[in-house]
Amino acid sequence: MAHRITGLDHTVLATTDLEAARETYRRLGFTITPRGRHIGWATGNYCIMFPRTYHELLGIAEPGGYTAGLEDTLRLKGEGVHKVVLGIDDAATAVAELKASGLNPSAPQDLKRELELPEGTVLPAFSLVHLPPEATPQLSMFLCQHLTPELLRKPEWLVHPNGAEQISTVIVVTDNPVALELAYEKLVGAGNTVRTDRMLAVRSGGETILFVTPDDLDTLFPDLAHPSRPAPYVAGLRFRVHNTEAAAAYFRAAGVEHARSLDGTVLVPASAAHGCFLEFSSRA
Repeated sequence: MAHRITGLDHTVLATTDLEAARETYRRLGFTITPRGRHIGWATGNYCIMFPRTYHELLGIAEPGGYTAGLEDTLRLKGEGVHKVVLGIDDAATAVAELKASGLNPSAPQDLKRELELPEGTVLPAFSLVHLPPEATPQLSMFLCQHLTPELLRKPEWLVHPNGAEQISTVIVVTDNPVALELAYEKLVGAGNTVRTDRMLAVRSGGETILFVTPDDLDTLFPDLAHPSRPAPYVAGLRFRVHNTEAAAAYFRAAGVEHARSLDGTVLVPASAAHGCFLEFSSRA
């Protein structure tokens, strides 16, 4: 593990209406955790949990309070996945190793949030390490150690009616993916980046961040209409499912807009998922 990084930890979808996003993702067939509130901040969240990763729906709970830049992000960029978070198993050691590599991380920042469970409120705790833009070019990213992992993954939260089992890939659109290779290899370690002529795959743990050009996005996902947005941006998430036909059947029954690719992969457009398309695939 380079710099104590264990793989993808979670993705953060910024939304202008947290309750509407919760209902959207419930209708898309995801099990949603109870609502959370970040202590000392004006933001709240719901999470979609998997055994290794999770997808966070993040919104403003108290207008006018501290939002760590979320309000500006929504105003300038609109809804969508605006942060990708890698997991670490020891924040203090990660900081020391990152500094030794010349990556200039922040000191660990402790954060707690209130999680409203039926039996009472609990306080999941985290240690965050922020990185300068040059360490994660074209993508807003930070590192996260879970200090209370036992509070985050109740067995019933890990089962999703649409069959999703894991986030396997984050698809990022940028104008020149191959130019990012050295920076990401420095972060995740030698041998963990794979470059083609125009695409770059950054592998960490069992997950991949795939950087593609706008043209390649159209080639890879021709069954979707992609909104016109300036690069860079996170275009989509790939979820691993055991059975794509079962996922498609769920969406048909729920009246969810979706498409099928030639290999059977199920695609939900960004317009139906608050700014980020969702792919359900049996591929890793």
